Amino acid sequence: MVEISFIIPVYNGERWILRCISSLQKWNREEQIEIIVVDDGSTDRTGELCEEAAGRDRRLRILHIANSGQGIARNQGLLAATGKYIHFVDADDWVDVERLYLLWQKAEEQKVDITMGSYVRVSASREEWVHIPLEGFAGRTGSKKEKALYHSIKTESCFGYVWNKLYRRDFLLCHDLKMDDIRSVYMEDTLFNLKAWSKEPVLYCADIPIYYYVIENVSTTRSADPQIHRKNVEMLRTIIEYLEEENKLEENLDMVVPLIMRTFCWSLIKNTAYEGNSMAKLKERIKAFIDSQPVQRVIRQKESAKYLKPLPSGLQTVFYTICLHLIRWKAEGSCAFLFFCLYPLLKLYTKMTLK
Repeated sequence: MVEISFIIPVYNGERWILRCISSLQKWNREEQIEIIVVDDGSTDRTGELCEEAAGRDRRLRILHIANSGQGIARNQGLLAATGKYIHFVDADDWVDVERLYLLWQKAEEQKVDITMGSYVRVSASREEWVHIPLEGFAGRTGSKKEKALYHSIKTESCFGYVWNKLYRRDFLLCHDLKMDDIRSVYMEDTLFNLKAWSKEPVLYCADIPIYYYVIENVSTTRSADPQIHRKNVEMLRTIIEYLEEENKLEENLDMVVPLIMRTFCWSLIKNTAYEGNSMAKLKERIKAFIDSQPVQRVIRQKESAKYLKPLPSGLQTVFYTICLHLIRWKAEGSCAFLFFCLYPLLKLYTKMTLK
């Protein structure tokens, strides 16, 4: 029986795909694995390199599809998977399979639907272990510790990632959970996890750094994106309307409110390192959020600001709260001036954290 199916979507990844695959091939346990590479219409030597690797390792399977985007490629891998657990991997990163084995043991011991580990951020100059704040079961109901961990995880950036988690395949199939098309939905990983969380899975978190997240290779996120604000507003609309349709918005405000503020600030600062400081551009991006009815429906709720209090940084809580009220009051001029004045700090922050 295959225990873990690794699913790797890749497009023109000839520079790093073999590094990713070789990290998984180090698995030498008696438990079986399969490595499914979905070549998403690559025009370089990616497909050829993967086929050569598959000829040397029967655990490796290569699917070739027309270019469809990462979400569709992952879905194709999921359809082909036979493992008890699913682990999504990005082609430019790699996995520590010895640590992943420990996370797999947790999943088996605790009989859970989703098991989440921590990860290591890799840059040219250093490696940084990004910890999970607590360890154990997490749930909307349960003990005080379980509820605290559940709400803490939902407000952390690691919530949105799929590559630091093991998903029980039967759970995904039972609830027909699939990735949305990245060509029409921005940040499809976050939406996927939100849908998974809304099915009330049994969750377990362990501070085991299973994944190495490389922040140099993805050039599209290390350049200016003039449409980032519109993409984020559309992503928030999709999430909010999904939760409203499922009658689960109120119970997820602790996740949605911080997500709105995080994506709002990111929409304003992402391009600062490349485009410079511009009041006109700041106002344009702020107005996109102000004019969004789904965003306004959330932040105009009476106690929306309280969901920012549990954030790990007090400074972050204060800044997000100020921005929330400025959006609520439709004060794009004041908000733009705030970001304009903070430009040097935001530029430094962007260079330090941008992927």
